[in-house]
Amino acid sequence: MYFHSGKNETVLFDFWITGNSNGAFVGSLIIIFLMAFFYEGLKYFREHLYQQHLQNATKSSQIGLLGGIKYDKVIIPSLQFSYCYDLKKITFECKNYRSEMMSTFHGLQTILHMVQFVLSYFLMLIFMTYNVWLAIAVTLGAGLGFFVFGWVKRRSEDITEHCN
Repeated sequence: MYFHSGKNETVLFDFWITGNSNGAFVGSLIIIFLMAFFYEGLKYFREHLYQQHLQNATKSSQIGLLGGIKYDKVIIPSLQFSYCYDLKKITFECKNYRSEMMSTFHGLQTILHMVQFVLSYFLMLIFMTYNVWLAIAVTLGAGLGFFVFGWVKRRSEDITEHCN
């Protein structure tokens, strides 16, 4: 395989053929550019939703006073321990993690992850047509998408999952 610059390409599906038409080829470049742009936006949208979810969860389990006793929660997988600092009263609350797994938030994140996964592999396959113009459209779309959506990093962990 080698990079070439022709404009007669079949893109992903047998019905997406650019042919020798300049209009069809330019239209395909625009669609591919937008796919890469929205792929970047989707990654940061998922991160934004996750940060909002964490903020809402933190607000509901902050340190506070319960009847004049300092109260805190420590979350450990499969159990949520609630304890008081005066050691007169220690309570254990079982938290059902299956309910969190079946939550609307996790369902939405799962669907968005599947869309992101498919879109990333579509972009990879488009790049692997080895057409210079299609590869440039993917690269420019991802670059502009990162410029627009990636300027605020909410955590040090890299969430830029390429092809996954």
